[in-house]
Amino acid sequence: MADHAPSVAMQAVLKPSCSLPADMLKIKGYDFNQGVDLQAVLKSYLTTGFQASSFGLAVQEINRMIEKRLEPVEGDEGVEFKDSGEVSRKLGCTIFLGYTSNLISSGIRESIRYLAEHKMVDVIVTTAGGIEEDIIKCLGHTYLGDFNLPGKELRQRGINRIGNLLVPNSNYCKFEDWLIPILDQMLLEQNTEGIRWTPSKMIHRLGKEINNPDSVLYWAYKNDIPMFSPALTDGSLGDMIYFHSFKNPGLVLDIVEDIRRLNSKAVFAIKTGMIVLGGGVVKHHVANANLMRNGADFAVFVNTGQEFDGSDSGARPDEAVSWGKIRADAKPVKVHADVSLVFPLLVAQTFALHADKLTAGKKTD
Repeated sequence: MADHAPSVAMQAVLKPSCSLPADMLKIKGYDFNQGVDLQAVLKSYLTTGFQASSFGLAVQEINRMIEKRLEPVEGDEGVEFKDSGEVSRKLGCTIFLGYTSNLISSGIRESIRYLAEHKMVDVIVTTAGGIEEDIIKCLGHTYLGDFNLPGKELRQRGINRIGNLLVPNSNYCKFEDWLIPILDQMLLEQNTEGIRWTPSKMIHRLGKEINNPDSVLYWAYKNDIPMFSPALTDGSLGDMIYFHSFKNPGLVLDIVEDIRRLNSKAVFAIKTGMIVLGGGVVKHHVANANLMRNGADFAVFVNTGQEFDGSDSGARPDEAVSWGKIRADAKPVKVHADVSLVFPLLVAQTFALHADKLTAGKKTD
């Protein structure tokens, strides 16, 4: 017995393996002996494992959206009639982009602005902060601080903290000065011209009024990309609308028209793709619109949420399949990561890589 290991241990440790499929990817990371090639580093993520591989799969999924979007659509299926009677050509894939407000507060704003500037996405859904912070950053700067700065001292100094970002409260005062005359004019047009305002129409108007090429809203306005914000009053915009309702009451925003418009973008699309950065209302609003067509054909989620508490924010894509929000034959991807780390790299490997094809024949100012 002393000369042999126990058979039970031998069987447990040296259990024979079954054969794996020949086409399975083999794990291998980037070899820096090849020099510093950032494109090659990003390509190696697919075979690196863990969330790097999820990133690689997300790149593939977004590139499938882009490839389908660029396909020519012939015949009646490719014709879209707008409410005005105008006829336009449908895209092979309509891309929905959803993101939370903190991303506009951060430098991810520039990546999102790039997509709007070059009309690389077709429908945008964001929060109230995703609207107002874009405008506020045209009026004043946001600064890098620290996660550990004490809230009591910041409050006394009139400084607001968003994670490790700092926003002077004077920026919001500038925002009020800029916004209130626009609300006055919107109310006047409502009363004299019969305009029925919706959150998306208001956002479109704000993009026109800000007239700043640093702004996501400006490019969405210029390129006629609809932007939806179902919780538009949940932020500084809501504060200003609240104050305005005392000074000059009567402004109405119709959310019914917006939900019909958003859902129709999904229902009448040939194929749809979802890119959702973060969770909360934007994640569900994009997904629920795609429920109306029995699910999106492509989907990429990037967030740090976990599913153990039953939240929609943390839910993996397969839960959305159960609701009919993602098609059963789709290959959706969730990247468990901070969007500020991941999204610029995703854009670099997808939209920016195919910029020549995506912007062919398009004009931006």
